[in-house]
Amino acid sequence: MRIILYIFIILAGVFISSKGKLNEMVEKNLSKLQYASLLLLLFIMGINIGINDSIINEFGKLGFQAVVLSLSSIILSVAAVKLVTIYFKHKEKAVQQDEL
Repeated sequence: MRIILYIFIILAGVFISSKGKLNEMVEKNLSKLQYASLLLLLFIMGINIGINDSIINEFGKLGFQAVVLSLSSIILSVAAVKLVTIYFKHKEKAVQQDEL
């Protein structure tokens, strides 16, 4: 049921932004707002983990394999985003040069 709420919120954001309903200040600072929201979410998740004793007690049982899997997922995701960013920046430069 929550997934419907999430999809609705995303679609509302798409609709509002596509109609130009956001003011210029929000548009300019959207990246900073997303980053601050992400940090707040991670902080709240950390609090939730710290409060839950059963999660803390299970940390020892996670094992080396789970830690390696998690870290490799994070590292590979960041690397993939970096590569895609480099690709699109290179492509954008090529288009700009073609326009000259």
